[in-house]
Formats: sequence, structure tokens, C-alpha cells
Amino acid sequence: RLTVSGLDIPVGMKNPTSGDMRVMLDSVYAGQKPHVFIYNRWEVSTDGNPLVHCVVRGAVDRYGNHVPNYHYEDMAALASMYDERGLANPAIIVDTNHSNSAKRFREQPRIAMEVVRSMAQSETLRRMVKGFMIESFIEEGAQAADGKEFGKSITDPCLGWEDSERLVMVLADAV
Repeated sequence: RLTVSGLDIPVGMKNPTSGDMRVMLDSVYAGQKPHVFIYNRWEVSTDGNPLVHCVVRGAVDRYGNHVPNYHYEDMAALASMYDERGLANPAIIVDTNHSNSAKRFREQPRIAMEVVRSMAQSETLRRMVKGFMIESFIEEGAQAADGKEFGKSITDPCLGWEDSERLVMVLADAV
């Protein structure tokens, strides 16, 4: 939050895995405000970053179940909370993977299209939802960190190039 307040680029703050939207909005607030702090024995002064924004990633409940937060009601509630706080440049990015997809990477296109349909129903969501965070790589899926397959993720499973390209084209036509 402190470092981000000194950057002049857009920076997304994800909701914690608990799903608490207030914590995410507190992070956005802190990133948008000026700070003075010590870093590496130097006093640093920042002006605040008006481009800090929200990234919704879903949550995990106390039983380890994935809980999505990209549905219309969730996004509308977040938009309302955003407006109540009067934060600069309200913006929401939807992470279509992680807990929003229950880590099923092939669900990402369906989730993105559901958000687009929600945006069609709400001027507020059309104004605030700025894009998607999509797990994508050259080859579909993932491999172990010591894997040797070129173009395949060694972290989260990803959509492959063809599915990613198709999704981008469908999204471009939809918005």
C-alpha cells in the first residue's frame, strides 16, 4: 500500500482470500493517499496513486470451498461500496480464474461472458468494470515447475493460445 502510493501506474488490489471487500477497498484507499515512511533507511514521501483499483478474485470459505464474487449481486454491492467511499477513478477488474472459477481454468470464458451480461444490465457496472484478468499462455494447462514443455505454465493452469484468442474476439464483439 505504501509503495503503491508512490507509483504513477495503475495497480490492482485483490480482495483477500477471505473475500472481505472492505479490506480490498481499504487497500485502494491507502494506495490512493499520500504517505511518508522509511524504506531501506531512507525517508520516502509519496503523493498517492489515483489509479489504484479493485481486482475481484473470489474467496475461500472456512471449509476450503471456493466462493465466487463476480456475479451481478456481488459486483453491484462492490460498486455501491466503491461509490460510498468516494474513491478516485473507480475501476474493477474481474479475475476469471482462482476462486472465481474454483481453479477450473476452462470456466474463464463463461465467467467473462456472465460479467459482460451483468454490465449490459447496469450502467454502474458498465462504468466501473474495466477488464478481466485471464490466466492464459501458449499451451493449455500447466506442468510441474521442473517441466520441460515449451509454452506451458509452471504455475496456474491456463487457457491456451487458441482459446485465449477466441475469448478476446468474443469479448471485443460483446462490448
